[in-house]
Amino acid sequence: MPSLKPWLPLAGLLLLACGSEPRAPEPPPFTQAFSNLPLPPNPEFVSKSGSADALQITLRSPTDPEKVADYYRKALTQGKWRLVSDLKNPDGSLALYAEQDGPPLWVRISKLSDRPGSMVQLTGAVSGKDSVPGRS
Repeated sequence: MPSLKPWLPLAGLLLLACGSEPRAPEPPPFTQAFSNLPLPPNPEFVSKSGSADALQITLRSPTDPEKVADYYRKALTQGKWRLVSDLKNPDGSLALYAEQDGPPLWVRISKLSDRPGSMVQLTGAVSGKDSVPGRS
């Protein structure tokens, strides 16, 4: 019976190659997705996620959701911002969409379930990019 020792390194490489998955695209840099970002009152960073063409940050604020909503309504109607959409979702959260001469901004404001305050999700997109590798 022939020895399998010479084939073991090759078999190991093949197993490693088969088990690897394509890497998820890196989100755009913060400054590209959020060129002009109004933060809620007293923000506390929670998380960051994204794709090749968008970046989302989640923040907590000790401020009541209605006051945070009023803050964003005012901030997104001044300067270069244009508030395009202001909708209340069935779950009680508020969704705002604003445009400017730069990346648009999506804002989702909801009530914290475990303490007073608000959860704020801010999403910025980079135009001209596509989250599907090989396309732009």
